Amino acid sequence: MALPAVGEALAPRIAVRERPKPEAPVRAVMKAFRWDFRPTVFFAIDRHGSGSREWLKVRIPGRPNGRTGWVRGSRVRLLRSAGPLHILVDRSERRLTLFRSGRVVMKARVAVGTADAPTPLGQFYLTASFRPNDDFLGPWAFETSAYAAITDWPRGGIVGLHGTSEGWSVGKAASHGCLRVHNRVIIALRERVRPGTPLRIRA
Repeated sequence: MALPAVGEALAPRIAVRERPKPEAPVRAVMKAFRWDFRPTVFFAIDRHGSGSREWLKVRIPGRPNGRTGWVRGSRVRLLRSAGPLHILVDRSERRLTLFRSGRVVMKARVAVGTADAPTPLGQFYLTASFRPNDDFLGPWAFETSAYAAITDWPRGGIVGLHGTSEGWSVGKAASHGCLRVHNRVIIALRERVRPGTPLRIRA
């Protein structure tokens, strides 16, 4: 299967190591299921070896942002390639662009974090989606693998991509790190993307 690819755990806890070796130090441990009992989304970006000796390089959600590590291929089932859709957020222009195979599908204004609580930069992916109970988050929301210093997100820290009841804030540096779009935009994204979709946030 072509990489990057989306997968799920085949064991309750997966050790993510610094190098593709069983004796390498453990960088993180990723559980098969999230706190809400949904499967954890694994995002594989590289591979080493093959067959029973295959290792997969995965992105590690959480702080510090940008971490990657290696998991045994036998511990993760790859489900599908991560493409062809991906999201690019330009923080300075406060614009979100959705691409399909390199072609623009949608452009929209987006609110980003303030100078005191900036939206982090880097390569991430969508980890979950849900209908919020809080009207402030709009009619739909995605969690991402990015974490901010502070956010208004349930359970804290996670950078969300969501609608908003404060439409005036879209296009401004107004959040605690999350990405806010107009409600019509988040509904359009809900119809197109899903957990595992790549997300890049650039300056």
